[in-house]
Amino acid sequence: MSRSWSTSSFLYGVATSIVFLICIFVVIFKFSTEPRPPAPPDGVSMPHPWGAMDADKFQKDADSDLEISITESLLAEDPNEFDLDNDGVMEYKILALSGGGANGAFGSGILCGWTEAKNRPDFKIVTGVSTGAFQATLAFLGPDYDGALKDIYTKYETDEIYRQRPAMLSLSRDALNSSWPLKKIIDSYVDEKLLADVAEKHARGRRLFVGTTNMDTQEFVIWDMGKIASSKRKGYLELFRSVLLASASIPVLFPPVYFEVENQGRKYYEMHYDGGAYGNVLFSTLLLDFRDALDGVGTNPENAEIKLYMIDNGKALLKLQRSEVTPKIGSIASVTINNLFSLTVNASLYRIFALSNRYGVDFNLATIGKNEGLSLDPMDFNKKAMQRLYNYSFELSRNGYEWEKVPPGVNPNEILAN
Repeated sequence: MSRSWSTSSFLYGVATSIVFLICIFVVIFKFSTEPRPPAPPDGVSMPHPWGAMDADKFQKDADSDLEISITESLLAEDPNEFDLDNDGVMEYKILALSGGGANGAFGSGILCGWTEAKNRPDFKIVTGVSTGAFQATLAFLGPDYDGALKDIYTKYETDEIYRQRPAMLSLSRDALNSSWPLKKIIDSYVDEKLLADVAEKHARGRRLFVGTTNMDTQEFVIWDMGKIASSKRKGYLELFRSVLLASASIPVLFPPVYFEVENQGRKYYEMHYDGGAYGNVLFSTLLLDFRDALDGVGTNPENAEIKLYMIDNGKALLKLQRSEVTPKIGSIASVTINNLFSLTVNASLYRIFALSNRYGVDFNLATIGKNEGLSLDPMDFNKKAMQRLYNYSFELSRNGYEWEKVPPGVNPNEILAN
């Protein structure tokens, strides 16, 4: 009798504990779920947030916002800055920076070493997605910001970039990690002085473009960062910072960033994530609109020399890579997303190369490439490893970097004729 009573008590205790844990989980799930700000209604066409532009990747718009911005930049420029040898041929240099997380140390080393080599161009246009968005902002401003460019990729450890959320809590939230440390870093570097410097270059005909992904429409969105910096609108500083954070916010791993849009007097909020999800679509659109803008201001595109410098902070998937993956949702999600992004970037590189070859653009690519031992886990911000990668690319660049003329793994038989 006592044994039966003891067994019943034990089973009752176990059942009570299970019910208690379920109740705790339900409470946590209910009260920790972050409510989304009002989303745009399904099926309703919405204007872009202020400062953003449609990528117009299929060239449907005769005068897209991007083309208008480039046209304005051509009209504002001093021709002497782009025709140094006075031969009547305008020479434009474009810089495009990819994502890659901790591997951004590679791009920073290339840029800072380029300054030391004393032949780094003053780019007409700088573009960036993901970690390349923040990098692009500092690169756009030139050598005066090389110190910050180096610090970002050699000074901070993982827990200073993001914080992992408790497993149970993360199931009910919008991401596995919190990105508030990254926001804090962005806020510390992006201040009124930086925006004033961006605005000054924007007024002289330079352009800084950053890409994000609108998750509600699966659309790649381009932001005119110089326009935002020049506006002095209420909240312009926070908007500039938020775009950089959004472009670096990898889906699932980091929370989204919301941007306000208005339709018929009502305010809604779009969900934006990492621009790297669409690779480097930005440049494909940019090149076509650039050519149209040149033609629009009376410059024959065939008589303008355009040089593209692409810095790929990622790692090309040239062969099978074996590495142990921890059997946890965060680790598996990280590997899956990184691989998908790598495939997207690889496809984008070939697309951009083909487009450049088609229109006579001088294609130049910097990539970690064969030096795979230096390539880092994008989510592992280890100061020593990033410093090693930075030093490596800095020395290569300072001594005269040999830019690749075709993307990694491209068969010569695939190259298109001009």
